[in-house]
Amino acid sequence: MLDKKQAEEILRALSALPADKVSEAQDFILFLRARYGQQSPVDESDAWSEEDMRDVTAAAAAYAEQSLSE
Repeated sequence: MLDKKQAEEILRALSALPADKVSEAQDFILFLRARYGQQSPVDESDAWSEEDMRDVTAAAAAYAEQSLSE
């Protein structure tokens, strides 16, 4: 994992590069992440989380408010 000192050194090095080289560095980082990065497990559960419930409640309330104002 990247620590604060490493992140600061990388940012300093990137800030000294021309824009096209920063883009190349970003492409390389994305390649490394895709190849070696840790993948987050996908939640395949059918159960609704508290966040799911809040989202659907907010969406339903917004839809109801929009429908009533028309």
